[in-house]
Amino acid sequence: MSTMYDTNTRPLKRQRTLSISASPMPRSSSLTPPQTPALRPLPPAILLLALPGLLALPPTHPDFGFSLFLSLRSLRQCLALPALAPDVECHAWTSLAEVGTRVMESGFCSQEGGCDWAVGIHSEVEKALSKGLLIAQKHPSLRPLRHHLTLLHAHVAFTFPSSSTSPKFARAILRRLIASFVPSDPPGTVYDAHLALITQINTPSSNAAANASPAPLGPPALQATLTAIDTLITLARKNHHPRIIALAHVIRLRVLLRAGVWTQVGAALDIAEAVLGLMFDKDGKVRNGKGNINAMANAKQDDDALPRWNSITAHDVNSLSREYSQVHITNHSNVEPRQDEESTRSDPAHASLVIHTLLSGTIFFTFSGNIRAAEQRLVALHEIIDSGALEGFKDGIVQIPLPPHPPLAVHTTHPLILLPLTFLVSATAKRDPVGRNPKRRLWAEAAISILNTAKEDIKLPLWASLADRDEIVQRTVRLTADLLCELVAISIQRSEFDTAESHLNALLTLIHTHDLFHSYSARITLHAAHLAHALGDTERADVCYHVAKSIDDERNTGAGYVGAAACAGEALLRIGLRAQAQGDGEHSNTTVNEDASSAKSDWLDAETHALAASAIQRCHGMGGTLEAVGKVVQAAVAGARGEIVGAKSHLKTALSLSTLAGENHLRALLLAQVGAQYLHTAPAHAMETLAVCETLGAGMGAKQKDVDGGKGKGKEKENGTDGGDGSIGNAPLRLWVGERFLDIFKRANKPHRVAKQEMYNTMYRGAVEGMVGRVRWPSAMEYADDEKGPADSEDVKMQDLDLDRDVEM
Repeated sequence: MSTMYDTNTRPLKRQRTLSISASPMPRSSSLTPPQTPALRPLPPAILLLALPGLLALPPTHPDFGFSLFLSLRSLRQCLALPALAPDVECHAWTSLAEVGTRVMESGFCSQEGGCDWAVGIHSEVEKALSKGLLIAQKHPSLRPLRHHLTLLHAHVAFTFPSSSTSPKFARAILRRLIASFVPSDPPGTVYDAHLALITQINTPSSNAAANASPAPLGPPALQATLTAIDTLITLARKNHHPRIIALAHVIRLRVLLRAGVWTQVGAALDIAEAVLGLMFDKDGKVRNGKGNINAMANAKQDDDALPRWNSITAHDVNSLSREYSQVHITNHSNVEPRQDEESTRSDPAHASLVIHTLLSGTIFFTFSGNIRAAEQRLVALHEIIDSGALEGFKDGIVQIPLPPHPPLAVHTTHPLILLPLTFLVSATAKRDPVGRNPKRRLWAEAAISILNTAKEDIKLPLWASLADRDEIVQRTVRLTADLLCELVAISIQRSEFDTAESHLNALLTLIHTHDLFHSYSARITLHAAHLAHALGDTERADVCYHVAKSIDDERNTGAGYVGAAACAGEALLRIGLRAQAQGDGEHSNTTVNEDASSAKSDWLDAETHALAASAIQRCHGMGGTLEAVGKVVQAAVAGARGEIVGAKSHLKTALSLSTLAGENHLRALLLAQVGAQYLHTAPAHAMETLAVCETLGAGMGAKQKDVDGGKGKGKEKENGTDGGDGSIGNAPLRLWVGERFLDIFKRANKPHRVAKQEMYNTMYRGAVEGMVGRVRWPSAMEYADDEKGPADSEDVKMQDLDLDRDVEM
């Protein structure tokens, strides 16, 4: 077979019949893509119209202003071309209005620091809106652009009022637009118009004070806002859009919370939680018919002349403290349905609504004085935050699906604000200052650390402006100021006065740097009053209380929280000074003892009575904590008049409210007052109550421990920055309790106990004298070491060291 073929003969080539061109076309094969036809050049109008979208940059980009400049140039050249198609011209006018609005919001056209290329942009935007609307009304196919231009027109009229536009005119535009919708219009556009109307009604129209806190809504604006929200809920139910219904209920909750309509917040919170599938244990909430929290709804009143419900034992106080201050949250208190948990992780819109609802619920129950309900929502809130829910909307925009129509884009709170805000709410809800590292200070310090590291990483959408970036920066500054206020408060409560002064100086520097003194002047003055009051500087405290009340009343027309707190502090200070003026040691506190009260008449003057009556009236309805403070003022007034039963009743109510709110700082004062009532009639019971009070006083200033890795035991860390009283806690309270103990021991004929107690009282008295001898804030912050007490380096608890604790009469 091999001989039949000649292997040396080459095969003949096929003759070429076509001529070879200079540029041969490449052959297509399975390895090379098919040749695409040559692209035709775009018309100049289409290219110029597409350039703004290609050049768009976020406001955090360094070339943000240059991109707006080029976008304006391209749109102006596009509109200058002859014979434009109606749809192209309408899109060009719309783009010009959008870019011009971003230029105005970014401040490029301002008189101070503006740019030459942005001069006259306001009139150019108004011209673009009118031209675009005129074209869109003539062509039915451009109806979506007509809606968009109308919404943009209302936004410009509301944000930049002029001689021809105003916020009222902007709301009229939105109402006409809502009335003109037909069933064929996209639901996202309809909802957008409703949300824009709600936002404008709920937003103050004055832009004069950009750095001032937003003023609360008046009754007409609040009613108009709630009516617009009800209209949105009705429309969403008709269209079967549950996410829009949930969004409307969350907006209603936030509006009522901001307006301070606490009687309606409870019902709105229940509805919002039910719509979002949030289920909590109801045992911690006791509601009355009006929907607000009433901690005393189940309290039973006895008719005895000397009711025993004032007889609080140490076991009862400790059990109440464990129940309400460190609540154990069961699995039933969290979001129970597993489907909702998966929806929260996968749906950023649902996650955002749940986070805002839990924040509002925690704030409401903290204000109402229900620590159990607040802790339940706080635990659920941190679980959602820790699960990474904020990663779903890093730019602050969530998409609500509306199948089969396009989704609705909603501008929500930015994650850079939500995370530190969660920590701030956590610090506010943790009211207990007792312990070596209280949660209130822990959350506040963690939030400040987050804010200091996250200011440079702000992610915003492409259509945002410099105003959006500046708003986020301004909110972070306000959050930092609020957190510093929390640190000042917890430092004063724990008698860490040098730390309090340091935080107060940092707060003053911050608000002066960012021009926020007008917003925080009342709070800072109240902190200064509390600091001076704690240090025994009664003259300065009285002046600061009065100034803080005057500033807050000027801003909030006598209905502010700071003003009520300042009024109560001034009243209690005046009552204490009047009691000291009596010169009777048994009456140095504001509660009159049982055996001597009948012989005393009212020793308060008319001015103090009027101030106390004002404080009682202002504290009523201001939440659980201030409600309890108002009862303390009532008890002090009743004690001054010799009304023992009335004073006990008010103290019992205040103690129950403070226990439900987890306010151990206030509970220590109340336990001291309650215990003093039984010094002569039931000394054993008085010892129990005062021992719990002394324990709380010692805990408000306990030092942290350094863990010894070798033995696993904690060693107390020396901290000399707070002076001699840093390790003692509340020295004045412990001295007062020690003097009561000394009196009991002397009457019980316990000489060895008397000797020990006198030693402890000498230590506490030295700490108190050191506090009074401090240089007045803010002139100096140095404290001489030789002014410390004799045994300041060691914390001593009397009831722990004394072996013979029983008192035999």
